[in-house]
Amino acid sequence: MDHFMQAWCNALCMIRDDFEKEDAFHGLCAMVAANPSGAVGSLAYICQACASWNEIKSEGLHNEVCQILNGYKQMLGNGGWEQCMSALEPAVVQRLARYGV
Repeated sequence: MDHFMQAWCNALCMIRDDFEKEDAFHGLCAMVAANPSGAVGSLAYICQACASWNEIKSEGLHNEVCQILNGYKQMLGNGGWEQCMSALEPAVVQRLARYGV
């Protein structure tokens, strides 16, 4: 799954906030929920994609993104999560706070 996850997330970062981005994120969340360990190697890319939103208008999608990110935070434990966050730009980490992580 990692072989296409990075390209997918990079593409999502470039899409403006609209229904196409929402649909793509629903798919991303479904893939990650079905196989979180298969995408853990792309977590930094997933975080960047999540941070690329100006505002998720759909409450359901916002909740899905929260679940995915919080699931990874629990899966990695504090040390692993902090290591991932330290590899990201500070602006990305700041935007991820909207999702409770």
